[in-house]
Amino acid sequence: MLTTIITSIVSFIGTNVDDTFVLAVWFSQVNAVLRKRDIVWGQFIGFELLVLVSVFAAYGLSFLPTDKVGWLGVIPIILGVKRWLNYRHQPDPADDEAAIAAEIKQKKKISPRATAISKVINPQMVSVSLVTISNGAGNLTVYIPLFTRYSVPELVITVLVFTLMTGVWCCLGLIIANLPVIKDQLERYRQVLIPVIFIAIGIYVLVESGVLMF
Repeated sequence: MLTTIITSIVSFIGTNVDDTFVLAVWFSQVNAVLRKRDIVWGQFIGFELLVLVSVFAAYGLSFLPTDKVGWLGVIPIILGVKRWLNYRHQPDPADDEAAIAAEIKQKKKISPRATAISKVINPQMVSVSLVTISNGAGNLTVYIPLFTRYSVPELVITVLVFTLMTGVWCCLGLIIANLPVIKDQLERYRQVLIPVIFIAIGIYVLVESGVLMF
């Protein structure tokens, strides 16, 4: 049992080191629209989906071709371009705040039923989940072989450890985002840095998975 726990922790850290910085980028954008809980829930949902796919694949039930998973790198590229376009049309921080206020006002006009649905399926939370999945696409190549060697009890322990570590990673991301040096730089240059970071993540996923060849 102890061996399984240690292996799970090492596997998680080895495959998710870069996620702490990605989470820090998300937490640096927290406002009235993107809330901390959206980021946390999005991270948990995205990562648990990766684990679920790995479990299915380990038992020969994969419904997602793992050789095509690298195409998920397109998602952060799209989000990065979208953010760049948004910042380009809202260069002034005051305009950014006005846009947020307008978005909140618009949400209040939506029907109660649609509002209830949006609380469950929040677009911001979905964006975080999609980036988590695309950034963790390479994790499948580690998790699937690992899970094939495990018995059901060992697999349950591993999933529990991964879930706990995801919570720890969210805390680390929040801490990094609040470090004065990083926080100041992200706030000062976020109009350029945040889109570039997302686009870089997407390109990295595409290249690492072999989808893009140079």
